[in-house]
Amino acid sequence: MTKNGEMSSGRGSMRDLTIIGGGPTGIFAAFQCGMNNISCRIIESMPQLGGQLTALYPEKYIYDVAAFPKVQAAELVESLWKQAERYGPELILGETVSRYRKLDDGSFDVETRSGRAFASRSVLVAAGLGAFSPRKLPQLGDLGELEGHSVLYSVQHMQQFAGKKVLIVGGGDSALDWAMMLLPEAEHVSVAHRSPEFRAHGKTQQDVLEAAEKGLLDVYLNTEVKSIEHDGPALRKVHLRSKSGKETSFEADYMLVLIGYISNLGPLAEWGLALNDNAIVVDGHMKTDVDGLYAAGDIASYPGKLKIIQTGLSDATMAVRHSLTYIHPGKKIKHQFSSIKMAKEKNK
Repeated sequence: MTKNGEMSSGRGSMRDLTIIGGGPTGIFAAFQCGMNNISCRIIESMPQLGGQLTALYPEKYIYDVAAFPKVQAAELVESLWKQAERYGPELILGETVSRYRKLDDGSFDVETRSGRAFASRSVLVAAGLGAFSPRKLPQLGDLGELEGHSVLYSVQHMQQFAGKKVLIVGGGDSALDWAMMLLPEAEHVSVAHRSPEFRAHGKTQQDVLEAAEKGLLDVYLNTEVKSIEHDGPALRKVHLRSKSGKETSFEADYMLVLIGYISNLGPLAEWGLALNDNAIVVDGHMKTDVDGLYAAGDIASYPGKLKIIQTGLSDATMAVRHSLTYIHPGKKIKHQFSSIKMAKEKNK
């Protein structure tokens, strides 16, 4: 495994597949490369693997990944990497891919903002939502010193909320998942959502509403944050107003704003690829409109796409499998079951 900083600048060694993005989809694609006996590298802009799972909610539990009744985001990333690491994928961290060049022989040069270039026979874009920034509450204006202190857009360490009064703003899966996870930790949890109904999974909605009925937390639907009171970076009080005009105020130590993210493809938007709703259009083989260039995970768009981790893993499998016909033109590709491959490796 080669990590960022251990490789000299210039054109890197040729790999069969360069994977842009080190989230779950990218890591699983590296495992699939090993399963299919091709070399690969992962280029990730963050200093660590995991994408959103690591950057935004490493301690959050995930419930909809096969074989895991529940698993913390960081633990899932670690397990995925252990699965891929056995095949020695090259790992480049802290480098943002800026462009690619397709050469006359059909191979690719993938270039980063720092000026490094990496040679590859094919390319897989698994960059998640691309560059992303949290949606904020425009009615509150610039929150300045509160952001990162008492107004947060993600949870890095759940323990910081122990014994605190927390207002969660939002009504999606992330907001309600955190409401239930913080319930045993925080002194009190409140949830405010601007719409009359939540938009999270049905079971999570039921859990939150049942907890509210038991008086374990407070729920404010059809309600927005009107204003806040603070002392420097410390939040003191929040003022809510419902769409019917009812106003409610209470003390709060933290406001956790979980209303989604604004995605930006960044340099990928300039690659000339067909796009749909800020995602790269692919066919049934996960191929873009450039031969040898594939996309998988949240950044890939095709009819019926579901943006969940499980789908990203499937996308990665499809992309790697079909990249073989480009990497090895004319060669008959035979599907290999994991049990057979592992048995062969064990007997070597």
